[in-house]
Amino acid sequence: MDRMVSPPPAYRDTALELLASWDRQQTAFIRHRDLRFDTILTTVERVCGRTPRILDLACGPGSLGLAARKRFPDAEIIGCDKDPILLRMAHVAFAEDDKTSLLTVDLDHAEQVLALPGMFDAVISSTALHWLQPGKLSELYLALADKVRPGGVFLNGDHFLYDAMAQPSFRQLALDDDKAQQAAEFAKGVDDWETWWSKAAAAPGFEDAAIARAEVWKDKLAPARKVSLAYHQAALRSAGFSEVGSVWQYLDDWVVAAIR
Repeated sequence: MDRMVSPPPAYRDTALELLASWDRQQTAFIRHRDLRFDTILTTVERVCGRTPRILDLACGPGSLGLAARKRFPDAEIIGCDKDPILLRMAHVAFAEDDKTSLLTVDLDHAEQVLALPGMFDAVISSTALHWLQPGKLSELYLALADKVRPGGVFLNGDHFLYDAMAQPSFRQLALDDDKAQQAAEFAKGVDDWETWWSKAAAAPGFEDAAIARAEVWKDKLAPARKVSLAYHQAALRSAGFSEVGSVWQYLDDWVVAAIR
């Protein structure tokens, strides 16, 4: 792992500005994102105590990991992702944190998760696993069952669409709420998804990361096939987690929990 202990001040400022705008952009898409994070970390604390060994899966620029560090000052945290731009931001955010490690891991290859060092008390993730095709998602859950210690917990906060045939009214309610949230936030000047990525790719010090990102995501940015909440829960049970359910919901935004 390449740790950026002392990034140049201008470079650091750019990265932290991008992180702040990332959090605003994500909140535009996820109403009550703060409650989702709090539920994930409260569950970790209740199940694993105050000094857990945590894997932040598809950690992005480090938003959930930073919240975990604030909650658990003495925890060991390993964040993994494959996006060069987001990882560069995370390296800056955690530059002075000697209890956090950042690794390049492609979740399309579950064997890379299996190769991570040691077992984990908790594996956490937010707004990321929907990028995986169903088969890859199931392979990942099988790998996680071998990386979470007995009694440990996996938590995935994400957007799970209501069934269009069985729950059309609920689905429309959630879609309307999403649109209202996004309209209100974008009206305040918050960057949308495309605008944020354009700014990040053009930011000073990120030019090479943008080139690397284009290669990493080549032919992979198409949305994955949507699977249901029930699919996630069944895949986790089949992988070997002993208890599977949910610990938080706002419309079609859920935190799925699985105890090993």
